[in-house]
Amino acid sequence: MARKFLLLLTFAIISTLTYAQTSLEGKVTDKDTGEELIGANILLEKNGSFASGSSTDFDGNYSINIDPGTYDITVSYIGSPDNKITGVVVKAGQANRLDVQLGGGDGVLLDVVVVTEYKVPLIEQDNTTSGGVVTSEQIKNLPTKNINALAAQTAGIASSDEGEALNVKGGRSSGTNYYIDGIRVSGNLIPQSEIDQMQVITGGVGAQYGDVTGGIISITTKGPSNRFTGGVEIETSEYLDNFGYNLASLNLSGPILKKKTGESILGFRISGQYILRDDDDPPATGVYRVKDDVLEELKKQPLTRVGSALL
Repeated sequence: MARKFLLLLTFAIISTLTYAQTSLEGKVTDKDTGEELIGANILLEKNGSFASGSSTDFDGNYSINIDPGTYDITVSYIGSPDNKITGVVVKAGQANRLDVQLGGGDGVLLDVVVVTEYKVPLIEQDNTTSGGVVTSEQIKNLPTKNINALAAQTAGIASSDEGEALNVKGGRSSGTNYYIDGIRVSGNLIPQSEIDQMQVITGGVGAQYGDVTGGIISITTKGPSNRFTGGVEIETSEYLDNFGYNLASLNLSGPILKKKTGESILGFRISGQYILRDDDDPPATGVYRVKDDVLEELKKQPLTRVGSALL
């Protein structure tokens, strides 16, 4: 019994350390004086729902352990207008940094200042991994629906056989490991529409992934929405090419339980995808094929037909 308890406790500690690898940290300062602001509030929202929050310490610093994804961040302080930054991408396995400046209130609480554009810094501190991150907005604008083909947009990765095989820096395709929300998976992956963020790691793999001979494809899924939303997507190439490609996907999301203030505390998200292809890999050029009547004759008299062809 004691052994089982110790084993369960060990797994819990390992899980805590793994999730702690991803964090958002930074410093909040006064825009005019550069002074650190003590007790500034940081609120994180994802899909319109509260995700996490914190406040700054005596040096104006804050640090929040969260799941990877795209967040809207609101920073508030007494006497200053709120600063809301939308579309902040938190990458998996990194200490993501976001410094915020507040000011201009002169002791009077003004309206919220909304920053509608956020760019990831070119130089990222404490980042020892190499690879790239593809967000849901980028995936929406790409022509491919295949996860391997999406990952192949990152430098150092080659995709062959119509996205079925993925080679990281010349390694075998079997050396590439896939993770969904921190859990290692194999086989069919989730629909492309359910990806909030996909991180591709080609080097400097973190200890939480274990012994990896190739690369890591880490997918963070979309969470439930604060309001009812849904979508249907249908694609077909029938009569346009030899693939006979047909795709139908459906997703539905919304709240289950809300607070009196209207904030969702429990929600759901359902999605499904159906793919039908007549030919996965049609030839680009003409292929010689035996005529049907000759094939039937070969089946009936194989030796006679082959012998006459050789003479």
